Amino acid sequence: MKSLFLNKSLIIVALGAVTFFTSCKSTTPFTNTVRTKYNLDEAKLKKMQFYISSDITLQRGEQGENSQELDAEGKLVISSSASLDNISVDGKTPGVCVKILKGNKLAISFFESDDQYLVFGDPNNRGRYNLMGAEWKSGRGKINFGGKVYYIMPGGASAYLKFEMKKVKDYKTTSSKAKGRTIN
Repeated sequence: MKSLFLNKSLIIVALGAVTFFTSCKSTTPFTNTVRTKYNLDEAKLKKMQFYISSDITLQRGEQGENSQELDAEGKLVISSSASLDNISVDGKTPGVCVKILKGNKLAISFFESDDQYLVFGDPNNRGRYNLMGAEWKSGRGKINFGGKVYYIMPGGASAYLKFEMKKVKDYKTTSSKAKGRTIN
């Protein structure tokens, strides 16, 4: 009886180990091939967890007002102001799809607001979904982010969209032990 219990326990442990070791989690570049193969429509895309492949920095600068005035000592004081806004997104930061755009493009938000998103796409169906910009000049891409114009700093052009894929292979194993047979 004890041997039978031990055999059943061993089988259960073996099945668990096989299932555990054959389930793989991997980060994969998001492509049109993946989108088509797994029939990823808008509803499914909005439930997926996406990641950005590498660090990017968005930058926006504004020139302020220039003013001239005389101080109490009669010196001419010329002042000017400017502001610089940097937004960083680290590689492997999780994001969600907030909308599907025309031309094989997805709006992915890595931020609290759905209005703050980056566009990834593969309009020419060449492979992975890369970070898109309206214009690219000297490695800097111009984008609209949250209703304002920002520039993707050099190095950001190589960023692309990734997702986690979990493959589960369920193998069932049965085993039995021959007890032997004697002549009657």
